Amino acid sequence: MTSARLAPLVLAIGAILLFAHEDSAATGRPHAKPRPQPQPPAISNDTRLLVIAPHPDDEVLGAGGLMRQVNAAGGQVRVAYVTDGDGYPEGVQLEEHDRKLSGKDFRGYGRKRQKEARAALSALGLGADAATFLSFPDQGLCKLIRTYWSERRRPFRSPYTRRDRPPNAEVLVPDTEYRGEDLTQELARIIGDFRPTIILVPRKEDQHPDHCAAWYFVVDALGDVRRVQPDFTTDLLNYIIHYNEWPSDDARTAMPPPRGLRGGASGGCTCRCRRRT
Repeated sequence: MTSARLAPLVLAIGAILLFAHEDSAATGRPHAKPRPQPQPPAISNDTRLLVIAPHPDDEVLGAGGLMRQVNAAGGQVRVAYVTDGDGYPEGVQLEEHDRKLSGKDFRGYGRKRQKEARAALSALGLGADAATFLSFPDQGLCKLIRTYWSERRRPFRSPYTRRDRPPNAEVLVPDTEYRGEDLTQELARIIGDFRPTIILVPRKEDQHPDHCAAWYFVVDALGDVRRVQPDFTTDLLNYIIHYNEWPSDDARTAMPPPRGLRGGASGGCTCRCRRRT
């Protein structure tokens, strides 16, 4: 069994901005010699890129440049949208002109964001088959890890859409509901069928709870895939969207933050993801 090579990747639209090894055993001590920067993965017509987007728009913000590069090289690109981004009361309120909101309003907002996501992929030159919408609960992914993991509990019900499962048309694995193990199985199905050479997912230090939870689910799904397909290997790369203090105090990162980026606390998964049953 071969492990995926874990490495964080920070991307902006149209360009790869940063590529650095993820150090899971950081000690805080300065390195005696600077580590050589790893090279970005080679892109060719054999590249199969899978981008994991917690919400519609994360894929373009985090990987727009890489998706265009792979597509231009003749490779294949797929985007798995974990949620529809429908748990955003402020956005829905603007759409509905301040009237009292219902679950139907949030579901309609999710469909609109799906449509916008397809339009964005089309602008990048990708076809309709590039997008897969899993429609799991926006603002609820950490709850699936911490409280609603298995069938020992009823599935999580979104306080926004009032759903406790994805729409039937978007279910890959039969009987999928809003449980953590169900989301792992859905992602494992996508990975196992597509067999990507590169998987791009938010870095686990991303400060949005849905983003850091997405990292956990992808790693869990990879474990499931390798049990069935022990020959499967991939490069697991990271991008980051929500991180108030970027780059961190790391001697290997010699790049100033984008203009206008707010300062703040160091990154870390705010949902404190721990699997429970």
